[in-house]
Amino acid sequence: SSLDGEPRYVVDVDGPGNRVVIGTADLLGVDVVQGDHLRWCGPAPEGEVALGAQVRAHGEEVVALAAAVASEGDAARVTVRLAERLRGVAPGQAVVLYDGSRVVGSATITHVESRLTDQGDHVVQAPGGE
Repeated sequence: SSLDGEPRYVVDVDGPGNRVVIGTADLLGVDVVQGDHLRWCGPAPEGEVALGAQVRAHGEEVVALAAAVASEGDAARVTVRLAERLRGVAPGQAVVLYDGSRVVGSATITHVESRLTDQGDHVVQAPGGE
C-alpha cells in the first residue's frame, strides 16, 4: 500500500543490481518493442516514421514511431516506441506496422521495455545491495 491508496506492483527486477522496482498499475505495460526478422512491404522508410502498431490479432492499433536498426547480416531489426502502454506483450509475438489501413511491415518481438517515469516509482534495494 502507499500514501495515495493505490496498489503497487513489481514492474522490474534487476538481479545483478539487487534491485526491485515497484510502481503503479499503469507501469505494468510496455511502451517500447524491439523486433527482428523485420519485413517491409515495399521500400523501407528512412529514419524514424510515424505508423500504427498492432501486437495482437484482434488488438487495437496504437500510434507509434518505428525505426529500423542497423544489424549484422541479413537480419533486419526494428525499434517501435508506442504512444501508450500495452499490457501482455511478450517476446515471440508479432508487431505489425500500419500506414492507415495498409500493412507496411512486421517483425517478431524479441524484447519489450517500459520507459519508467519518476512519478510514483520506488526502487527497493535488497539486503546486501549498494
